[in-house]
Amino acid sequence: MGKRQTRSRQKGKGAVWPGQPAVSQRTETTRARQSAAVASSTTSGSNDNAALLTEIQQVASEAQVVLAAGDESVDPNSGLEHAWQLYRALAKRQEEAANALTVQAEQLHTEWEELTAAAARQAEDASSVQEERAALDTRTKLLDRKERDLSDRERSAEVQFAERRLAAGRELESWLAEQRRTAVAALDSERQARHARWSEEQRRLAEAQTALDQRESELSQRERDLRSAQLRLEDDHEDIAHLKAALKEQQASRAERFESELTSRTGQLLQQLEEYRQRAAALAEGNGRLSARLNEYDSALASLGGMTLEQVVERIAELRTENARLLEENATAPRADARMLEQLQQQVAQLAADNEELVRERGELESALQRDRIAVNERQNYLEANNWLRAANGQLQQLLNEEAAKLNATAQAGKEGHVFPACSRMDQEFNAPRPSDAPMPDMPDLVRQMQAVIRQNAGLSYRLSDLRLVLAGMAMSRLHLFQGISGIGKTGLARALATAFGSDTSVAVVPVQAGWRDPQDLMGYYNSFDRIFYESEFTKALYRAQCPAFKDQPFFIILDEMNLSHPEQYFSGVLSALAIKDRPKLALTTAPVRNPADLIIDGTHIAIPENVWFIGTANHDETTVGFADKTYDRAFVLELPWQHPDLPVTATVPPEPLGLRRIGHAFSEAQATYGTQADGIIEFLDTHWRSRFAEELRIGWGNRLELQIKEFAPVVVAAGGRPGEALDHLLATRILRSVRGRYDIHADTLHTLRTDLVESLTRFDSAHEPAATQRLLDDEIRSRGRR
Repeated sequence: MGKRQTRSRQKGKGAVWPGQPAVSQRTETTRARQSAAVASSTTSGSNDNAALLTEIQQVASEAQVVLAAGDESVDPNSGLEHAWQLYRALAKRQEEAANALTVQAEQLHTEWEELTAAAARQAEDASSVQEERAALDTRTKLLDRKERDLSDRERSAEVQFAERRLAAGRELESWLAEQRRTAVAALDSERQARHARWSEEQRRLAEAQTALDQRESELSQRERDLRSAQLRLEDDHEDIAHLKAALKEQQASRAERFESELTSRTGQLLQQLEEYRQRAAALAEGNGRLSARLNEYDSALASLGGMTLEQVVERIAELRTENARLLEENATAPRADARMLEQLQQQVAQLAADNEELVRERGELESALQRDRIAVNERQNYLEANNWLRAANGQLQQLLNEEAAKLNATAQAGKEGHVFPACSRMDQEFNAPRPSDAPMPDMPDLVRQMQAVIRQNAGLSYRLSDLRLVLAGMAMSRLHLFQGISGIGKTGLARALATAFGSDTSVAVVPVQAGWRDPQDLMGYYNSFDRIFYESEFTKALYRAQCPAFKDQPFFIILDEMNLSHPEQYFSGVLSALAIKDRPKLALTTAPVRNPADLIIDGTHIAIPENVWFIGTANHDETTVGFADKTYDRAFVLELPWQHPDLPVTATVPPEPLGLRRIGHAFSEAQATYGTQADGIIEFLDTHWRSRFAEELRIGWGNRLELQIKEFAPVVVAAGGRPGEALDHLLATRILRSVRGRYDIHADTLHTLRTDLVESLTRFDSAHEPAATQRLLDDEIRSRGRR
């Protein structure tokens, strides 16, 4: 009994599948079958069916009464749906019982017809063959007996049919009573659970209010601290101004002292130069005397026959040798020759001593002359250095004056000017609203218009299926990721979207740098010394999007080469803010600034307006980094094809600007009209693939994906696509994306999964081929060496 009830409930639950008849059709078919079964049954069976229908209506009425008496927060439609499911289960069981009895009656009737035909044939044989009359009479008796048995079997079958119908009625009645008790108990438990959750929510709200009050007091205290810090900062600025003035005076006094020291040093150098000149004159006079003595020496040498000192020494040695010989030979020579020889020897010794003295004095004079030359060069260098220092001092003084003027101008601008200069200029430039109230075309016409405008204006051709996905992605997420090889037209498509929506100025390109590591790299920073916020291209684009001239139109901010650096680092603030539905904003400064731009919130934050979509273009090579799951889970991902379709250029009228409200209204209408398609996708994934993905691939998903399916799939269908097209894209880009590079998953597992998944997707929507899912799994199978 319990298993049959469970199967009945499962069969009665679920969404409308492609090709499946509607609920009303299935109900009419069931009623027709029941009517046929009732027509073939007895009058008591009709009364039992009427009683059964009365019992079902009574259960539905009691369910409505219980729902009305329960918690007001309970949706009444859920109770009606539960009653309708009970009715469908009872009708199903009645239909099965009626069909079984009908089949049994048909079998008995067929057997009776066969026996009747045999009896007719036997009668014909008896009339034609007289010899076998006795045998025929015997067989006739047997046939009569069989006929009586058949009649008895018919009567017993009718009795069994009535008994079975009564048993089925009693079983249905007991089952209805059990279901009524179960429903009442479930409603009571649900009401108690909701009351407990309401009490818990009240307690949490009270705790949150207490925390908010505490936070408010902390913020008040922090504000007072910040004001005190600001006052201290202003005092510090005044102290800095006084220090600058003292530094300027000190620098002027040091310049005067340097000038006086330089003048004194110059006088000393001039005096030393004069002394060096006098010394040089004395050295020149001594050099003259030395030259006279050298001339005398040369004359003496000339008197010796022009011989050098060495020759004189050698000659003396020879003379001594010869003198010794002469002494030996002429021992008896006169003493006068001996005295003369002695005088000559003394004269030669004196000349040698004079020569050595002259050589020493000449070396000293040359050394003194060299020192004088060095002193003169040093003096010249001192004069040149003095001139250079005077020029440098003049330049430094000029630079000091210029810096002082800049500091004064900056301080004055910080007190009187705008902290956000570019944003303040936008307040004046884009303060007039622009018309953006063009009628919204149908979704398929809008997609074809996007294709024609992009082809004509940007020279790019894209398939209607890709543009349908982009349009549905705008309904699903504010962050888009366009991936593909370099030069395929990712940035061009992002820029062309603004033109397709009627405004080629509602777009801004922000080139991402490889060195970005902090949100300040993306947003800019506040210079407390200059009192100016240096706005980045991203901040200026975000501010321009919310100006009156653009706030009613779709605005696209393109992060070109988004994965040159880690988006989870420099883009973390935006990723967190996009998860907030109520007026997300980004922090620019930690404390309020003076005279901010008009749209800066509280002087510290900038809002992310609802008309902004962020489009990141991404290549995948050795110069880039991969996106984290946090980024993929919040984004719409589009893998652009390598080859574009060859489309003709058709002349189109420039589209009028589409308003943001009309686009949002079109998305809401599509989600309301085709919401059952999204429910069917969720039911398909939960019923057939959630547990298998978790077991074989260790892949799961949460509420965010289900919400995105409800926002994405209806727009795809409204734009002319199929439910299978939306399911195929989400499988490839959101669920199975994490299979890439997972070499812990065997190729056989992927191959079996691919076969089963493609077959299941084809049954889900036979009009769409799951090309994206097949391509992803085929690539992973090939990467593991399988073909």
